Amino acid sequence: MPISVSLTSCIQDEAPNAEADIVSCSLPKEILSYSSIDVGLEFDKNINAYPIYISVKPGTDITALAPEFGLTPGATIEPASGSVHDFTNPVRYVVTSEDGMWHRTYSVDISILSPANIPTSFTFEKAETGGRYHVIYEETGGNKVTWGSGNSGFSLAMSTAKPDEYPTVLSEEGMDGNCVKMVTRNTGSLGSLVGMPIASGNLFLGNFDVLNAMSKPLEATKFGVPFDKKPLILTGYYKYKSGDKFLENGNYTDKKDEFSIYAIMYELPENGKLLDGNLQTRNFEDESMIALALMEGSEEKDEWTKFEIPFDYNRYGKYIDKDKLAAGKYYFSIVFASSKEGALFKGAEGSTLMVDNVELIYE
Repeated sequence: MPISVSLTSCIQDEAPNAEADIVSCSLPKEILSYSSIDVGLEFDKNINAYPIYISVKPGTDITALAPEFGLTPGATIEPASGSVHDFTNPVRYVVTSEDGMWHRTYSVDISILSPANIPTSFTFEKAETGGRYHVIYEETGGNKVTWGSGNSGFSLAMSTAKPDEYPTVLSEEGMDGNCVKMVTRNTGSLGSLVGMPIASGNLFLGNFDVLNAMSKPLEATKFGVPFDKKPLILTGYYKYKSGDKFLENGNYTDKKDEFSIYAIMYELPENGKLLDGNLQTRNFEDESMIALALMEGSEEKDEWTKFEIPFDYNRYGKYIDKDKLAAGKYYFSIVFASSKEGALFKGAEGSTLMVDNVELIYE
């Protein structure tokens, strides 16, 4: 007689996931100004949501876009991923965890990154300060251009840091108002564990890909915005004080830290890949480079000191093609860093670079 055996698993079903996060966001690559979209920004109290900023190319119809989202396992999103919306104003999405107990609100802000919208004067007066760290931006003609920085990467190592303890902050110590203040910071035990013991204060026109911050830090900084003018001279004012002990390859040396200020003009490659933090380690050599304005130094300045850096076009033996310029084929960036070799995690804790009233003279 056959025997029927009923087996009951002693392994209980896994509990529903309690996470409610957006882990990725995508739009057609051909409309994006940058190859990646940062979904890891801190909660912004001013908008009562987690912000996601997306820049798209000129000509994009932002009244009918359908971003698609990757979510934590089991989570749901409303409005639905892939649904079409008008992004003339930010659209809010609510993510609900698999267990239904947790909700997280995101604000997706999509703007057109046009050469005509890029300012040529930078006063560093405004920053989004509702999150854990400052996000500095400029406004011109009703358009908002956000500066990139490594602050979101620093937050991975120093999650308990206060806003003014981050490497890049908006400061009230400006010439006639606010300014940007960049300080080389210690990244604590976690930073040391992964070979990233310091974080240079930095600010640049472009965006920071926090997903690469730990695995490919040099590739995390994406330099450039589309630009339709020929840059001639970068001017502005700065103060600088170097830190006491220069850290290099895990050891302190008697080397003196240096700051770095530079601007680049380059032709966007066919693959659309922006230049990144590897550029400085290659002595600014890249086949896409058109011109470079470079200032590096260790001389300390307690008072606001003017800098004036001409763009060198002879170095690369190239010229600006007016048709490509008009078509938005050229990209431009300004980069500031409190430690010149900060991208390689070399520098002196406490090195401080302050910058204000920057202006681009162009043709």
